[in-house]
Amino acid sequence: MFDWDVVIIGGGPAGLSAGIYLSRAMRRVLLLDKDVAGGYLRNIELIENYPGYPDGISGAALASQMVAQAQKFGVRIENADVTGIESFSGTRYVACAGGQGYTTNVVIIAAGSKNKKLNVPGEAELLGRGVFECALCDGGQYEGKTVAVCGGGDAGVTEALYMSRIASKVICIEAMPKLTATAILQERLAATPNIEVRVGTSVTAILGQDKVEAVELMSDGKKETLKVDGVLVHIGLEPNTAYLEGVVPLDKQGQVVVSKTMESEEPYIFAAGDVRSGSPRQVVVAVADGAMAALSAERLLQEDVSTQ
Repeated sequence: MFDWDVVIIGGGPAGLSAGIYLSRAMRRVLLLDKDVAGGYLRNIELIENYPGYPDGISGAALASQMVAQAQKFGVRIENADVTGIESFSGTRYVACAGGQGYTTNVVIIAAGSKNKKLNVPGEAELLGRGVFECALCDGGQYEGKTVAVCGGGDAGVTEALYMSRIASKVICIEAMPKLTATAILQERLAATPNIEVRVGTSVTAILGQDKVEAVELMSDGKKETLKVDGVLVHIGLEPNTAYLEGVVPLDKQGQVVVSKTMESEEPYIFAAGDVRSGSPRQVVVAVADGAMAALSAERLLQEDVSTQ
């Protein structure tokens, strides 16, 4: 007998949604997350486009509600760093760091994404000493200071707006010729007096000895050094799929290729949320993906019983 009917990898909106559906179907569900369940959602200050919350809701509050709902219906949530998945003729094995592992009938991969790096000199060396990735988590220490926010998409602009309430000045830097954030966010950015926007500008280095002191910029072939106290990096996301090479097909972006039912080419292995190919990386879509993966997995489990 399997340890679990379903093992879900990742505790963000997709994983929790799948867990809620499957546990309500009386399946034995284990959800593994290497961090705190709720995923990146917990780092978002305010979500305004999730249905049912006309005034918006904080990411942390929404994540907590999802976790509580999943646990109410019986989802077992454990901290674990998944290192691999093995498929055998009649079972799947989910391996974790430290030698721990679980057998299961179905695996749902909902491991989400991580922030892309600038990959410039000084970024890794000054991480935690002026280089940071989450305004809500670490922004408080930059009160009255100057912060550069790298990234002109929705996530980067949202972080810049949050930092504008703490820092004396925020410089929003985007390598593309124009910002890619939604219109409403760009309007708020333009209306915020202590935010300066630099488009068509790349960060080529982060400077400082024991802490961030400046950023080196390149624009129109000209190099410039700009004094800042902090650098928040939010230039995009990449899927957490390094351990899936050779396990399931991945696209050029490293996301899991799935069918319309969220199943990969490897039977009994599904993917949902940011980690699946073509994901628009929206909370509401991740929740829908998780539900679809769960419904598809439940049909498989029912078919297995009927053929025994």
